Amino acid sequence: MNTKKQIVKICVCAMLSAFYVGLDIIAVSVSAPFGGTIKISISGLPVIIAAMIFGPIWGGAVGFVGAFLGQLITFGMGTTTLLWVLPATLRGIIMGFLFILFKYNLKPYILCVETVISSLIVTAANTFAMYVDAKVYKYSFLLFGIGLVNRIVVGIITAVAFAIILPIILPYIKKIIKI
Repeated sequence: MNTKKQIVKICVCAMLSAFYVGLDIIAVSVSAPFGGTIKISISGLPVIIAAMIFGPIWGGAVGFVGAFLGQLITFGMGTTTLLWVLPATLRGIIMGFLFILFKYNLKPYILCVETVISSLIVTAANTFAMYVDAKVYKYSFLLFGIGLVNRIVVGIITAVAFAIILPIILPYIKKIIKI
């Protein structure tokens, strides 16, 4: 790969990381049925786009950088910061590998399978981060456990929305960045 393409890739991934931070900041938290709150966010979309265009390593990098910066801006550096960065990193890696596994298919039902799988893994990683955070900072995990079903449902709905929108926007993004 030539130097110009490498520079373009780095710049696009930096912009996608910045989009992640912005979308994460404007995420909406709502009271959930059966207790707790759920975060409704589309911040995973830039991570998925990076993974689909540049592969799992770059997708993971966008997830890591975006989530890390978002954590620093919102909460500062703490004992469990890297655990909170893990889900977004995993989303990029898993989506990149699934996109390759399904032969770069842009059919919505294939993308739906890929995004739902990655969403369930992200939900599991977030739940793990919540559990460890509760143990480290000594607060009750029970409320988070009760909200697990709500987080799974919201994650699946968001994943399906991503699967619908990605085939529409991805060709335009590729055309703009010319990679």
